[in-house]
Amino acid sequence: MKFLLALAIGVAGGYYLGFSDGSEGKPSIVTRLVERVGGTSRGRVANDIDATMDRLDGTASAADSAKAAARKRAKPRTP
Repeated sequence: MKFLLALAIGVAGGYYLGFSDGSEGKPSIVTRLVERVGGTSRGRVANDIDATMDRLDGTASAADSAKAAARKRAKPRTP
């Protein structure tokens, strides 16, 4: 019973934090962790749908999409 109570509290807390992050327009927790840690997988978690569709349609090259994503990450953020 304690396990179910702890699970319910964890799910409710995670839902609340995720909803508040989404309402503020913050990137997903996975994207924020990859940005913090870095590494070669950084480009795989990009969620810019416009750049992805341009790349798939052939209207933009993959290098252009990567440059745009890098510029987006380089913008200073306010806390």
